[in-house]
Amino acid sequence: MNKTVSIYIFLIFIFSGLVSTAQRDTSLTQEVEVVKAYKPSVSDAYKINDIPVIKQEEHQKPVFDYNIFSQPIFSTFSVNTLQAAKITGKPKEEVGFGLLKMGFGNYSKPFVDFYFNNTESKNTIFGLRYKHLSSHGKVKLEGGDKVDAPFSENFAEMFMKRYFRKYFLRLSASFDRDAFRYYGYPEEPIPNFLLDEKSNISYLGTKQAFSKGGVSLSLVNTTKSKYDPKIGFDFDYHYFGAKTGQREHFAQLVAHISKPVKNTIVVLDAGATFVRDEKIFNRTTNIEGNRQQVMLFAKPAFFVKNDWANFKAGANAFVVLDNDEDFVLKLTPNVLLNLTPLEGILNIFGGIDGNLNINSYSKIAYENPFVDPKHDVKNTFHQFRFFGGFDGKFSSKTNFKIAADYSIIKSQPFYFLEESFYPLSSMVPAPTFIENDFSVMYDDLNKLKFNAEIYHTATDNFNLLLSGNYYVYEMETQAEAWNMPQFDAKLSLAFKVTDQLELSTDVFLIGKKTRLVIETDRFNSPIPIDITTLDDAFFKSYTLDTTFDMNAGATYHFTSSLSAFAQLNNFGFQSYERWLGYPVQSLNFLGGISYSF
Repeated sequence: MNKTVSIYIFLIFIFSGLVSTAQRDTSLTQEVEVVKAYKPSVSDAYKINDIPVIKQEEHQKPVFDYNIFSQPIFSTFSVNTLQAAKITGKPKEEVGFGLLKMGFGNYSKPFVDFYFNNTESKNTIFGLRYKHLSSHGKVKLEGGDKVDAPFSENFAEMFMKRYFRKYFLRLSASFDRDAFRYYGYPEEPIPNFLLDEKSNISYLGTKQAFSKGGVSLSLVNTTKSKYDPKIGFDFDYHYFGAKTGQREHFAQLVAHISKPVKNTIVVLDAGATFVRDEKIFNRTTNIEGNRQQVMLFAKPAFFVKNDWANFKAGANAFVVLDNDEDFVLKLTPNVLLNLTPLEGILNIFGGIDGNLNINSYSKIAYENPFVDPKHDVKNTFHQFRFFGGFDGKFSSKTNFKIAADYSIIKSQPFYFLEESFYPLSSMVPAPTFIENDFSVMYDDLNKLKFNAEIYHTATDNFNLLLSGNYYVYEMETQAEAWNMPQFDAKLSLAFKVTDQLELSTDVFLIGKKTRLVIETDRFNSPIPIDITTLDDAFFKSYTLDTTFDMNAGATYHFTSSLSAFAQLNNFGFQSYERWLGYPVQSLNFLGGISYSF
């Protein structure tokens, strides 16, 4: 070991001497001779053929050791209960189940109006309605006679509405009964022979009653999307009967279809009307019997709409199949244009259309209840109706409408009374009398109508409605448009004086009418006379000057459920005639109470 240590010491000594010599020699001069030029080379690359493998590192699941140190923390903060917000507006009113009104007036006039509906169901509404108004008083005729002019109006209805996801279904069944007498006689005192109870040559004093029971069914599509097709329908049927023996079956089905096609909507209303009238005097066969007709109709059109205008263009087609007449085909245009240059302020509209009206027995009977009970009236064809106008707002409280239309009408019915000779008289010459049931004549006419309406709401407690129409008639053969007024106007006011007291009034003006009596000698004629062949000497016209009628009403609410009402009719004390020889009741009033529940 000593020898080895000596060798290490010797080597360290030699190395130390060399280092010292190198530190002392600071300059280095050496020559290097390159024997051969340097040529670098790159080793050949070899493709790695082994598939690479990802070496997954091994992870160890950490282990936690924990525990919960639980103790209560006390706070001095106290939570206050949140108070419900108070509604400062008007609370929602509870919808009641119905209303009962009962009253009585002069001319021995009882009145009842009952209405009930149940809206508790979310998707179904069910209701009942009954109304009765009758009178048993007398009226004074133009010739001085006082006659009984009783009437009775009754209406009952049951209805239901059922809402579905895209439709709602409406179903109703109703019954009407209107009873009255043929009490009128024009201009002169009633001849004594007509007052004989055994006399049957006139309808004077004869009782009449119209009874109509029917059902109505409608399916309405409520889809709001303009891209979805829509289908719905309306169906109506009624059975009508008169006390004088006439009967009618009426049925109508109308389908409503619309389908979007690109930027337009194609619409179609199509259906059929069936009418059968029994025990009438058939104007085609000139004998008492029946009449049956079927009308088929289609009203196709397309509809285009944007933000400021909409346009509809189409046509109406009517086909009438009558057992006693030739086949009838009628066509009319159906065009409508609406422009809205100022949204919510001004709307301009115009168009042209037409229609074929079926003059069924019940339609004419309700239009003029004193017409000949065996009447059979031609259908009326509105060949063209040109219309246009504008409506909008003068202010946020005032709406207006100004319009005009010009109609070309074929076979318009006009009513007149016939004057005949008394057939059983021994007097020479035989006395004459005037029938008090109206006959029907026809004429073609052009009618121009101007219309204006203003609705104004001054406050929540006051509103006003003013409307008026002015007419110009151009007749084909007749001298006048018999029984048609020159103008008509209406003013309606409603004023809430206090929370308990409400007042209202309606004022009517009806312009001059010209009525007609024709000497026809009905009893000596086997068939109705063609009045177009008669000389003007047989025509007697009577003028009814402008008619003024005012109604006033008041309601006083004792509670939210109980109130009293009063109604004054014909407050202008004018006993005007609705039809020649048939005056209305003069000043009459009705008062009573109403209760809602």
